[in-house]
Amino acid sequence: MFWAKKCCFCISLQTGCIIIALLGLFLSGMNIDYTLYLLNSTHTRETQYKFPAEVLYTSLQIIPDCLSVLASCLLIFAIISQYLWLFWITLFFQTLQAIYLVTFSIVSSLIGSNLIINESFWHNITYWVYVILWLALTLYFMYIIYSYYRQLKEGEIENAIE
Repeated sequence: MFWAKKCCFCISLQTGCIIIALLGLFLSGMNIDYTLYLLNSTHTRETQYKFPAEVLYTSLQIIPDCLSVLASCLLIFAIISQYLWLFWITLFFQTLQAIYLVTFSIVSSLIGSNLIINESFWHNITYWVYVILWLALTLYFMYIIYSYYRQLKEGEIENAIE
């Protein structure tokens, strides 16, 4: 199989992984902030309930972003420590995040409980574009991370032979 030699064809895999981790932290933080903002704006409109359903749905909706934050932190630790098993855990959490995001988005859209989609028609379109872009970026990031893992593993094998 063809593994990447550089991230985005111009920077090293290690630098690319660092950028991926920082970008994951930033984008997930922004999405968590936006989701909590929507929760606060809808919660003030629905004060007649003691525990509105939006609180539960919002908690479920930010899980992919929390998994992304966890994967990004693990990736930073993996890059610093060079422990190869941390790369596998990072890839596991990114896969889990992608599966959960797609599953939750489809189910919550079908039952009408997705907080972002329920705002307006344009929020609906923007949300699905976001899901598709997030999945594409996640797949590319996983490819780069795995390529860096392979590069480190091959370096270990070469050092062991010498």
